Amino acid sequence: MDGAITDTGTRKARRRAEPNDPAAVQAIANLPTHDDIARRAYELYLERGGQDGADVDDWLRAEQELAISRQSTRPFES
Repeated sequence: MDGAITDTGTRKARRRAEPNDPAAVQAIANLPTHDDIARRAYELYLERGGQDGADVDDWLRAEQELAISRQSTRPFES
């Protein structure tokens, strides 16, 4: 029975996650992809000399950098 409740909750969450607002759809489309983030995080790892132990920090920094750069290159809406 718990599985059915979880499954139903998951389906409801998916429905809520599908925005009808074109601005929201555009914002989601401008998010960096997993591969983009992974590539930048690896670059940061190499820039640090390839030392282990900061993978989460590299990932979060890459995610933030890419999100900011994509936001700044987005055309202005009128």
